[in-house]
Amino acid sequence: MKKPVILLLIFAGVLFALFQLLPLLVNNYLNNNAERIVRNMITRTNDFAGHEVHFGNIQLDYDYRGTFLKMESVDIMPGEGLEDVEKIKFHLSFEEASLTGFRWVDFLFFNSIKLDSAYIENVLLETVTPDWEELGKDELEGGNEGKDYQNIGLNHLRVNQVSFENKDAATDSVRLSIKDLFVFADGFNLSREDKESPEALFSVDNIEGYMDEAQVHVNEYMNTISTKDLSFNTTDQRMVIEQVSFHNKLDKYEYINKFEKETNWMELSNARLQVEGMDFQEFFRKGRIMAASLHLDQMELEVFRDKRKPEDTTKRPKMVHEILGELPRQLDLKTISIDGAYIAYEERPDTKAPSAGKIFFDQVNGEITGFSNVKDESADNDTLKILAKGRLMGTGLIDMQANYLINDENGKFFMKGKVGGMVLAPLNDLIMPATRVALKSGRLNDLYFDIEADELEGTGEVIVKYEDLEIEILDKNFERDQNIFRKLGAFLANKVVIRSQNPNKSGNLSKGDVYFKRAQHKFIFHYWWNLVLSGLKSTLTGESEEEMREK
Repeated sequence: MKKPVILLLIFAGVLFALFQLLPLLVNNYLNNNAERIVRNMITRTNDFAGHEVHFGNIQLDYDYRGTFLKMESVDIMPGEGLEDVEKIKFHLSFEEASLTGFRWVDFLFFNSIKLDSAYIENVLLETVTPDWEELGKDELEGGNEGKDYQNIGLNHLRVNQVSFENKDAATDSVRLSIKDLFVFADGFNLSREDKESPEALFSVDNIEGYMDEAQVHVNEYMNTISTKDLSFNTTDQRMVIEQVSFHNKLDKYEYINKFEKETNWMELSNARLQVEGMDFQEFFRKGRIMAASLHLDQMELEVFRDKRKPEDTTKRPKMVHEILGELPRQLDLKTISIDGAYIAYEERPDTKAPSAGKIFFDQVNGEITGFSNVKDESADNDTLKILAKGRLMGTGLIDMQANYLINDENGKFFMKGKVGGMVLAPLNDLIMPATRVALKSGRLNDLYFDIEADELEGTGEVIVKYEDLEIEILDKNFERDQNIFRKLGAFLANKVVIRSQNPNKSGNLSKGDVYFKRAQHKFIFHYWWNLVLSGLKSTLTGESEEEMREK
């Protein structure tokens, strides 16, 4: 055999031996230094700088396709030097993490993490954070010690059973908690630009997941927003929450007594939420919430207010167009539908009444279209439309429509609708505690209203058809103890002030004028109610719009 051929074979043999030997040498080095290498990969970042890392078993296996890393029983916790530092403190543990296809070239030369797949099991993450404003100030002043990765990319990600809890460093109160989150994702990528962007989260080709429960604690931790059984899927463009609630940790009177001024106690429960046609990429990349439809089913909303508290006249609750314009995120929901809702408002009047007054609506179904603050969408359609049907006090059928011109500077809107026949006695639950007047008899046959208003005042017309209306005046204990003076007062009111029926016996129908000047410090619901109420009073007393304006 010729010498060059022999040399070539020897060279090839050496190369083959080196090819076989190199992974053995690399694996020997990696496994002998596994804890130091992986600890450095974690604590070199800004978020985990100053944290301690403890491992159970670590296994590294290198071949030319990449490195396989398996970690068991990993625990990351704040080091002693972080006790008085105003930054996020992490306590992270998980039972197992299996990472495949780790690329050393990206890590060593480009300060990036690139993986083919990652599987993480039974993760528990606890964070303690200062006020967000303080945290942001530290970052601006250069308080970070680590070096964040330029990019973290995974072809396939699977996370089984993640639980998360965030606490306020000052009060040790829970801000946010998540229980049993499962995530499956393909094409996941988190860049440094994403971390620094106030809008972007990450990019992903597709992602789906399920979460058992999540809670956000707000309003100095007196209220909790809770979701149960949440699922999402970017391929189907769907998100479902089987139960949404807004829970008040304190009872009505205990809660409102925490405030010097009049405020609302509120509970929302049993709502099921389903979003269809959601553009998840718009949310992940730009923070915009855009969807074809949002459906709320079986929502129960209860609001309580104590009028014995002084009003806060310095507040100016937003009108609908202002609320849309000042939302913290861009939002475009083509259709919002509500089915089977129950809405109740309870008010303790500034009287000696033994109980609060209450009004409720049930079997409420509705649809809202044009709910958008995205300029390029609202330019084509500047009207937010509300259609709703339901029952007043469980009996009177309501059908109404409201149109809001969301680009109008004065917040112009139009309301029209009707209320069907009902006995008026159930309204005593609302009327008696506030007025010490009771409806002794009466039946509503029909009520129609047509109103035009803006953020300052509203006008319009109310037509109410009723019969056999008679009131009685209650005693100081709000009892129906009819002495001669109360009987006389009720008689004069029924015969002189109030029309007992409309149309009257001659068939003449009286129409009520609407006029009400908005109280700037009161909520929009107060404005709506008083617009309709002004037309009812006008019908009963005969007052005109001009006379109401003079008052």
